[in-house]
Parts: sequence; structure tokens; C-alpha cells
Amino acid sequence: MKTIKLITTAVAAMLMAFPSTTKAQELQYGQGYQPEQEENFNDQVEGSVGLDLVSHYMWRGTDKGNVTILPFGQISWNGAFLKLHGATGLDKDDAKEINISLGYKYKFSDYFAVNIGATDYWTSGKDYEGRNLYFEWDPVKNGHQLEANLGFDFGLFSIQGYTMVWGNDFKYEHLDDVENRTNGKRAWSTFIELNIPFYMGGIDWDINAGMTPFESAYIVTPLTSINTLNLVHKEAFYSDKASLIMASVRATKRLEFGDVKVPIFAEMHTNPYMKRANFLIGFSVQPF
Repeated sequence: MKTIKLITTAVAAMLMAFPSTTKAQELQYGQGYQPEQEENFNDQVEGSVGLDLVSHYMWRGTDKGNVTILPFGQISWNGAFLKLHGATGLDKDDAKEINISLGYKYKFSDYFAVNIGATDYWTSGKDYEGRNLYFEWDPVKNGHQLEANLGFDFGLFSIQGYTMVWGNDFKYEHLDDVENRTNGKRAWSTFIELNIPFYMGGIDWDINAGMTPFESAYIVTPLTSINTLNLVHKEAFYSDKASLIMASVRATKRLEFGDVKVPIFAEMHTNPYMKRANFLIGFSVQPF
């Protein structure tokens, strides 16, 4: 993995050394970044496809792995979009993601727009092995999570709210319930994010802060057993209380090489609640 990280860094450095032109273009992130959609308010259907490569995969303050490939494909029309996006790590044990987003944005003016949408997340991996088939629609047995979102863009800043409304988003308090996926309570896990974009020194900057207003979904896992006393660990999806769970600063240089867009970004991604921080770099490749 160290070799792969060095290769990723070298590729990004070489791209930055080539002559290029910058363009005010929304960066197409993969699932983990809750991608900003490329706006299309035309009457014609437009499509795009590409991929992101990140040195570390961070999502809403959660560490989801090392080097990760994040492919995407999108069609949009008159403010509406349908997007397929996912993630796959380079380690054999990394979970795979397949996600589908559908949304609509209405622009009232240059300083006010409203968007609504929904995303179906699906994750594979050892934790779900044998009980996470993609076409299993029982909300208790499957690994799908359906999230609804509502956002407001004021030009200088935007606010987005996300809530899990269906699927695997429960609170399990007993070990037997975790194993059998029974008696779980719907958590309605919610994430609220503030984004402040600005341009300075030839770089596009984004300051992001995210919080959860209440306890999210969680499961309990065994630590040890002393006679008949079972000691367990409670692991929350976001947090076990209202918390600031993400604060990040991202710098992006948007480059063009012939018919290919290659935005390069670096990001400091922290979780104040968990007292953790990560620094990541990456780039996107998107043909015109």
C-alpha cells in the first residue's frame, strides 16, 4: 500500500507540472464526498462519466479506507439528474459500494436555489457477508440505506440536510439482536452540512462543517466475557449524541488537458467529536 500511495502522489505531482488552463467547473467527487452535481438547466439531456482517485477515503468524518477508486456516471436535464457512483478499494478486504442518486435543483436566482434528492447506498464487505445480497429488499436483512436530502444554496454558502429514511439504519442494543437483525429501532440518522466556497490565489477553496443533531444508528459488538457478564462496545454510525463530526478544508486546482478535465485536490479532513484528522490528496478524470 505504501508503494501505491507513492505512485498516487507522483502522478498528481506530474499533472501539476504540465501547462494547463483553469475553468470554473464543479469537481465531480465520488460517493464519499456527497458529490456536487454539475448543473444543467438546459432542455437537452447531457451526460458525463469519469472517476476519482483518492489517497484516503473519508466520508462525513468517517475513515473508510486507504487508496480508493470512485467511478461515476451521470445524466442531467433542466435541473434534474440521475447519477450512478461507487467506490472500490485496492485492498482485497475493502468494502465495495454501489450508489444511485436522483435529484432536482431549482434556481430562483444567482443567490438562492433549492435542491431535493435521494440516494440509495449499498455496501458489501465482510460485515455483511452472506446476508447482504443486492436484490434483497427486506429493510432489516439488506445492506441498502436510502437517504433523503434537502438543501439551500445562497451563493456565498449552502446548507444540506441528509436523513436515512429506509434500509439498514437501526439501533441494536443486544448481541442476539445484532446477530439475527431483530428488534432494531429505526434511528433516522441525520447529517447537516455547511459549505462555504471561495476563490483565492488561483485555487478553489471549500470549507465544510458537518454535524448530527441526535444519536444515530449503532450496533453493539462483544469485547470479552467474564463468567456470565458480557462486555460490549457500542459503535455509532455518526455519533451517540448531538456532535460536530466533520470539519474540513479542501483546495482544488481545476486543470484541462486537451479533451480531459483533471481537477486536483488536497484536503484536511477532521472529526472533532472523535478527535481524529486525516490529510488526503486526489484527482478526478472526466472526458468532455
